[in-house]
Amino acid sequence: MDDSTIITGFRGASAIAYLLDVICAIVFMTTGGYLGVIISLYTIAIALFVFVSVVQQPASIVEKMNNHTEFIFTFKGRATTDFFLSLFLFGMGGFGVAMGIIMLILIIGIRLLAASFPGAFEELFRQGGGPSNDNFDTPYGDTGFAPQPSADL
Repeated sequence: MDDSTIITGFRGASAIAYLLDVICAIVFMTTGGYLGVIISLYTIAIALFVFVSVVQQPASIVEKMNNHTEFIFTFKGRATTDFFLSLFLFGMGGFGVAMGIIMLILIIGIRLLAASFPGAFEELFRQGGGPSNDNFDTPYGDTGFAPQPSADL
């Protein structure tokens, strides 16, 4: 199997799972009362947000996501988002539990993809958080400046 087939398969499976998450949330919304509506709206928003990042359409929204929410294009960001999405789903009855388990299986499957097909994994996700990722721990950015210890100490 080549990388493009694997990438298409994982993107397709992820897209279907996020659409099923939206359907699950709509079903739960009709039976869940006030809190059901609130939790369902959060679930729908998160699922659609990640769905757009997976299918890379519409281009104008993806461009804004690239500029403002780049965490969703990294594995850690997507895994964290999927984990919290699955927590919402686990509270939505049988259909929600099934979808929550599917989301966790997708996280594990994508992680196994990284071990087996690193080229496909790199194509699916960015490896860093942006241009200043090397200096993430410093507030000084790429200026080359680093504070020196005081002589008074």
